[in-house]
Amino acid sequence: MPKPILFVPGFPASELRDGSGKIVFPPALSTLVDAAKKRSLIQTLITIPGNLVAGPPIRDVLGIAKQAQSLYDLLGGRYGYDTSELSDDFAAIGWDWRLSIGDAAVVKAIADAVNRLPGKIVAIIHSTGGLVFRAFLEQRPDLISRFEQVMAFGVPWRGTLEALHAITVGESAGFLFAKLTAAEGAQIVSHAQAAYDLLPPELLSDTSWMTQSYMRQLAATAHGAFPQNFDALPVTNVCGWGIDTWTSRTWNHSKDAGDGTAPVISSSWIRGANVRTMFLPIGAYATANIPYPHPRIWDSPPVLQLLEEVLNDAPRAPFLCAAADGDEYIDYESDVDVRLSAMSPNGGSLAGCKVSVDIDGLKTDVPLNADGRGAFVLKRVGIEHNVANDIYRFVVSFRWPGGSAKRAVL
Repeated sequence: MPKPILFVPGFPASELRDGSGKIVFPPALSTLVDAAKKRSLIQTLITIPGNLVAGPPIRDVLGIAKQAQSLYDLLGGRYGYDTSELSDDFAAIGWDWRLSIGDAAVVKAIADAVNRLPGKIVAIIHSTGGLVFRAFLEQRPDLISRFEQVMAFGVPWRGTLEALHAITVGESAGFLFAKLTAAEGAQIVSHAQAAYDLLPPELLSDTSWMTQSYMRQLAATAHGAFPQNFDALPVTNVCGWGIDTWTSRTWNHSKDAGDGTAPVISSSWIRGANVRTMFLPIGAYATANIPYPHPRIWDSPPVLQLLEEVLNDAPRAPFLCAAADGDEYIDYESDVDVRLSAMSPNGGSLAGCKVSVDIDGLKTDVPLNADGRGAFVLKRVGIEHNVANDIYRFVVSFRWPGGSAKRAVL
């Protein structure tokens, strides 16, 4: 029998429905292409709480961009889970992202799911869903014993500048000509309490960027920061880097800063006797050349090892990764950054690990930092494609006391 799973998605990754059960968010194409309907949508979303309630996590957007569905496909296809609302061993928690991460409705929804699921539960938490889960544990410590462990994917434990960008600048969302503009997105998100709960603490105390009184009010009522130490449960904490992530309030960014949403300094922030932090390069792998940043971080091939360890109790092993930069590997005019990680089975850098790369018979050592992460630049000049007309394959070697392994990169 599979281990029961409770899944909590991020922000704003849950449907919002009206009193009749009709999906209001994400909006239909017919709403986005009609100016009057779109204005009504925005007004409905910023009237809080209004008559909207949380539906389930968003499976996909406009039937194209997978969100929760990509996780459901993985759990169903590889591990045999029924991820429908009728499942006996899986529960997905939708929550109203316009309200607080600790709102009573989502706490009750999680508690109800915990009471319905059998046995010891594995919590899979993504992004802001990790903060929702911690807020739940704060309010319902009596239910901590119902959980076996936690898998955390890209959780901004200490906040993210992505929230500030969404509040003040906004992101355009939609398909082709049918979309919410960046300004419309900012109007919606700037009214959402959970967006302020996501801000780094130092931004909540600095009101200089808040242009409206309602912003100051939402900042004043934001959920307090959580303790850095998290000893309540065993946690496998997956932290990605390799996708442009904001690094400053002037919107500087760096691929080495995070997974595209959660800064690695925030996703790796928690500590605890049973917290194992695993750094995951986001990029092109030999077995999957499509990079999977924050929204689908669980689709990166190395994550399968962690899922096997958590869901099937496979023996823990060193977590070894090597991935080519997702943009540079298809740009024939660019050299290619290759990012590496070598983590011990229980988190932290793999002690004594030495990494080398073999490029056309020339072996080069690659240093790792204290986190167990490293990188090198593959120069295109002089290399010859050795697999096909446009593919070059090389091997990264990992050696540590008592073991060795190799990872191919294309």
